[in-house]
Amino acid sequence: MRWLTFDLDGTLADWPFRRLMRPYMQALLVQPAIRQALREEYLQRLAQGDPTRVYDWGDIYQAVREKLGLPQVFPNIAQVLAEAVLEPEVLYPEVPAGLAALRQQGYHIAVATNGLARYQQVLVDKLNIAYEQMLAPDISHAIKPDPAFWNPLRSQAPEAIVHVGDLLSQDIWGANAAGLTAVWVWRNMPPEWRATPVPGRTQRPDLGAVIAAKLQSELEEHGLVASIRPQTLPRPDHIVADLKELVALLAAAAPG
Repeated sequence: MRWLTFDLDGTLADWPFRRLMRPYMQALLVQPAIRQALREEYLQRLAQGDPTRVYDWGDIYQAVREKLGLPQVFPNIAQVLAEAVLEPEVLYPEVPAGLAALRQQGYHIAVATNGLARYQQVLVDKLNIAYEQMLAPDISHAIKPDPAFWNPLRSQAPEAIVHVGDLLSQDIWGANAAGLTAVWVWRNMPPEWRATPVPGRTQRPDLGAVIAAKLQSELEEHGLVASIRPQTLPRPDHIVADLKELVALLAAAAPG
């Protein structure tokens, strides 16, 4: 059995949780004390290492509210998600056909997200993403890039799992550590990279500099999610701009 595990935000969809919560959070995030307290609570949870608490935004909101002595200013996440209507463009346009084609190639699909399943599963279902399994911190009891994140699929041989994601610091580092085939989805790939055939992208002489710069940018935005920073740069086995290129890549690599 062959598995493809897909990151959600930035890979299959345009950050649906963030988009839904933004209207409720904009007025709060312009307040420096609240913005700083949210960031500090997030980073503290990263440092503590409990994967089920890092992205538990409902609990983070409650902790910040109590710390700052605020009234009930934060949104009820479960209610927001239950009532949400997602615009069609939230799902990247080639994703439905791409996933269908990959199924025809014999792959099983898992959605592999660092967001909690109790939040993300609602969004995945609303987006009509077909999948066999979900991997998330409250399922795996680990977060990417911890190799244990993929433990629920460990009945499969590691070489039978391909992980696809957009974040070098989580998806590619994680796939490397877990011994999986790592596919980096670079959706805003520059034209000169798009002009390079997919098999040649990992051979480009400027790859190391690009990865180092993008990794640093991710770490500044998201923090170091791993408890130990790997000593080597993330190493994608393949680099694609979208699922169309992924479908073609895997079809070409198929035996026979």
